[in-house]
Amino acid sequence: MVRKQLYLREDQEQELKLKARETGLSEAELVRLALDRLLHEGTASLPGHVQALATFLEQARKISQQHRLPEGWRFEREALYTRESRWGGGEG
Repeated sequence: MVRKQLYLREDQEQELKLKARETGLSEAELVRLALDRLLHEGTASLPGHVQALATFLEQARKISQQHRLPEGWRFEREALYTRESRWGGGEG
């Protein structure tokens, strides 16, 4: 096993202690079980806002695979501030 340190909110700590007493399992074992469930069930078991973020990130990854910038393209911050580059007009 590998040792990990994590930070819990106060309410999580109290609920974890209570669940450990109720089940007779150690707090560490309960955390491992919860982590196993998350890793094996995937994002379907995540809370709504976390699921929404996971879905968004997956869609962004798919879009990024479809869109490629021209060969040799390089971001230049100064180009953001010129009319020519933004609207096809003259400088400034």
